[in-house]
Formats: sequence, structure tokens, C-alpha cells
Amino acid sequence: MDAAHDGPHADHLGEIDRETQLWVQWDGDEYRFVRLAPCEAPAEDDDACTLFGGHEPGHSWEMRDLPHG
Repeated sequence: MDAAHDGPHADHLGEIDRETQLWVQWDGDEYRFVRLAPCEAPAEDDDACTLFGGHEPGHSWEMRDLPHG
């Protein structure tokens, strides 16, 4: 089961440089590799967001305690 949001999903693959990360995005059976800038949200409790810029639905620290199913 995919995460609790509609639309494409993504997983971080690695760093290209400070401003660019490599991600794989998928929506159903369609996969593509993309270069995206990291999220620039201010860190909360010294914990920077580990997602890409413009992501939805929330920052990585907001999803930390969500149940996996």
C-alpha cells in the first residue's frame, strides 16, 4: 500500500550536489528518475526535512510517527 496521499510518490536515491538530489518517482506502474532541489523548510528541532522542494503533504518530521500499513 502506498503512503496516505494521492498522486505520485518518490524515494531519494542520492546527492548530485548541494542543490540537486536524484529521486525516483512513481505513480502506479510508471517510474521515472528526476533531479530535484531539496526542501528548504527551516529545520524543526534541528531535524531538516529530507524531502524534495515543493513536496506534499507535509515535511518528513510530520510523517515520522505515522503508522505503516
